[in-house]
Amino acid sequence: MNSDNTLKLQKIEGLLTDILTLIHRELNSKSSFDILPQKELLKQLNISPNTLKNWENLGLKRLEPPIEGTRCVFYEVKEVLRFLAD
Repeated sequence: MNSDNTLKLQKIEGLLTDILTLIHRELNSKSSFDILPQKELLKQLNISPNTLKNWENLGLKRLEPPIEGTRCVFYEVKEVLRFLAD
């Protein structure tokens, strides 16, 4: 196996570990809110904003408050998990 494939596999393994960590945190969370701000989702999954934008282009739904001029973006955890499972 060449080094490019090895690096790709390591990146995939890292993403899967991050996803499992997110699932574990969500299942153990006592919070009644099932949404995460964009910044927190990026941090927990250790992904770039470009990756998240690509996911949105592939169908991941974002939640935006109905307040004009706000820049807050949220994601429903169950939707993120559903998207990643597909």
